[in-house]
Amino acid sequence: MQNLNLFIRFFLIANMCLHPILGFGQQVKNVPEAFESLSVEPKIILINNQILVPTEGGHMQGVQVIEKNGKERLLISGSSLTKAYILQADLTTLKTDTLIILRQEPYRHAGGIQASEPYLVVGIEDNVIKKSSKVCLYNYHNTNLSNAQSNITIDREGEAKHKTAGATGLLALDNNCLIVVSNWDSRNWDFYRTNPKKNEYKMLESFAAPDDWASYQSINLIMDEEAIYAIGFYRKELVDSADLILVSKRGTFNLIMEKVLTKIFNSKNGVDFGTAAGLQVDKKGKLHVWATQSDALKKITVNQFSQL
Repeated sequence: MQNLNLFIRFFLIANMCLHPILGFGQQVKNVPEAFESLSVEPKIILINNQILVPTEGGHMQGVQVIEKNGKERLLISGSSLTKAYILQADLTTLKTDTLIILRQEPYRHAGGIQASEPYLVVGIEDNVIKKSSKVCLYNYHNTNLSNAQSNITIDREGEAKHKTAGATGLLALDNNCLIVVSNWDSRNWDFYRTNPKKNEYKMLESFAAPDDWASYQSINLIMDEEAIYAIGFYRKELVDSADLILVSKRGTFNLIMEKVLTKIFNSKNGVDFGTAAGLQVDKKGKLHVWATQSDALKKITVNQFSQL
């Protein structure tokens, strides 16, 4: 019986193509407990920046922490008048070191992002006409991200504001990824299963958000042994908040989309969840939320909210 139970558990996990992993795999032991135990007071980190970042006509949009070659790096996506980009900073030296131009106009707006070992997902949209976007998945362990060469690109087109890609979330392992893409003001969420090695993707489900849901700037996915969740980050009336949303139980993917918890964070020194925020699960399985400011000045303020 014990062997049968183990087999069933393995089958359910494999069926979702989302196996438990440690270290930037975006899995914790219990998501609601981890979310509830996040500190609302941040650790303040200052990043020295000598790179001329093209934030005119846009702002920094999403933030994630990755590990590459044994070093932790902060990735910040952004938009401008003419180009979409990723700004990279070394969290050991606390200095920015690379500006990656992802796309040129009309795809000038890189929105909320998420890393899940070994990939980074970025939604890049035409934020003027608002009728198209490209959801790009990059392997950041090789040169694909630094050369802005996506492993897979999901092309989206539709009515104005319907198929944009203002926020993206990702759960990845082996050959398969679960991606969520939200459109303008996060009114609609599309879920995809992708195989970047085969350059394949398939739409799974679409969800229309209730009118009282927030206009999320960033949406990240996270899971535990029982379920898959999303965390949506936003600012409303100068208050920075995050909503925990139950997406689906593990096993067969069936949308639930139930708001479970809301948490208010005391951002400091100009940091803004309406600008850039995102989650990280560290190698010890602890949850963190990172957020930063709107513009890339010579000193970039970052807030880190950690699980107590």
